Amino acid sequence: MLVFPEHRRSPPDVQKIRPGMEASGRLVRQIERRCRAVGFKMTGVRRVLLHGILEAGEGATAVEIWKTLGMMIEGHVPSHGSLQRNLNLLVEHGVLHRDVGADRIWRYRVAPKDGTMGMAVTFVEADTGREIACDAPEVAILLRRIAARHGLAVREASITVAPSPLHAVEAR
Repeated sequence: MLVFPEHRRSPPDVQKIRPGMEASGRLVRQIERRCRAVGFKMTGVRRVLLHGILEAGEGATAVEIWKTLGMMIEGHVPSHGSLQRNLNLLVEHGVLHRDVGADRIWRYRVAPKDGTMGMAVTFVEADTGREIACDAPEVAILLRRIAARHGLAVREASITVAPSPLHAVEAR
């Protein structure tokens, strides 16, 4: 028979961070504003996670972030699954970058402030080779999501396009 505890563990709270171990309040607030700007809901676990990411430093792995949180928080830390799920969401929303090294380990860092993440998308016309800059944010979002799913970050993309048959008929 399955046994369930009578009450759930309370989620980690910023108030449980040991004194002097929290990250810069200014930086955390900046990242929180960026999260809200892209529609990412801020919860207690996510606020604690932001402190851990900043304290662990640039290029920290999920395990290093989790260990940092373990030193920072009195009580329990978010589970590995919760931590990874939130890291994935932060990458998908463009708040964090995930880099994959030769050792095939994901390392996280805070993304640059601009929403495009430094990404340049160019359409290349198949027949002529003419380049057309694409400034459609939905294309950048789609590419960013696909890349994040595979643990990558898109810096620039070229998409080869050809005139649609319908457009070619209209041009005649």
